[in-house]
Amino acid sequence: MQRSAFQLIAIALLAVGLGACGDEGVGDPCIPEKIPCSQAAGCGYEESESYIESSSVQCRSRLCIVHELAQNPKGNRSNPSKSCDKNPNDPNCVRPEDLAQSVYCTCRCDGPKTSVEFCECPDGYSCQPVLNLGGDGIKGSYCVRPKKDPGT
Repeated sequence: MQRSAFQLIAIALLAVGLGACGDEGVGDPCIPEKIPCSQAAGCGYEESESYIESSSVQCRSRLCIVHELAQNPKGNRSNPSKSCDKNPNDPNCVRPEDLAQSVYCTCRCDGPKTSVEFCECPDGYSCQPVLNLGGDGIKGSYCVRPKKDPGT
């Protein structure tokens, strides 16, 4: 009787452990460490593009995405490390609601086959093609939030 109870506990702990491995932390907040800069456009992100930081220590998956970050109120490139709440006069600031909608931890859910397994997107996210450039380990689809309708 003691042995079977021990086995049940061991199986339960193993199941909990395996379940925890599947949680990639998709949607957890993150701020990219490197902001793209160019002499012509300055520093920040373009609304029409998505960016993946593949070494983010803030994310369990190590993948922080900036997905179609809305232009800041002044029309300049957006920089998620600058909040409009804290720096209202900064031309590259980002509104907190835009930051929450477009910058978060993600995981790779489809793409070229490599040794890394794909994840399943949690509720509220969909697997969408994001990167078509780069090596096979980074190209592919990622879990992203659907864009909110501007009228909502």
